[in-house]
Amino acid sequence: MTLDLDASARERILDFVRPLSVGIDGVTNFGYVERRLKISDGLFERGRGTGDTDGADSDRLFLLCMFGGLPTARRITYDSREGLLLRSLRLPLEEIRILSSSLSRIESDPQSPEERIVHDAMLLESVGAYGVTQILVTGARERMTLAEMAQEIEEKMAAARFSTEAGRCLAADRVAFATLFARKLAEEAAEF
Repeated sequence: MTLDLDASARERILDFVRPLSVGIDGVTNFGYVERRLKISDGLFERGRGTGDTDGADSDRLFLLCMFGGLPTARRITYDSREGLLLRSLRLPLEEIRILSSSLSRIESDPQSPEERIVHDAMLLESVGAYGVTQILVTGARERMTLAEMAQEIEEKMAAARFSTEAGRCLAADRVAFATLFARKLAEEAAEF
């Protein structure tokens, strides 16, 4: 089964998801959705010919980008807001079921090419300078000490497991930077 989301359907989905993505973590803004889509598209292109993206469907990839990371989307049901939107766009119920299954495992056990791509896009947002900034902002809001933030950064970098070769290549320098930053922050915090 192949999806066929036209530009109008994609725009309706974007309009639906944008406000839901705002404020999930206290710092997210409207650019979150477009950023994840851009990262996913880049991973898709980089993965061509490597086997990472073979068989990936661009419309399924789009849907996963839009709904990945939204807590309510993990349980898309027939009568949920998400389910109603997708049905109004005439998505087959089987495709909605596939999306729901993909969302339930995307972070811990990505299986399809689309899931692996979006999994890595989500991880890329949490490593490097961008990821460090998110951790520091959240840490400051939660009144964590610098040492606690350094530990959080180091643990997050150590736990990052990318599913695609393209993701691993893009992340290598970012993870190394963040890990070094965490160690330096811990050292300097211990001086005071």
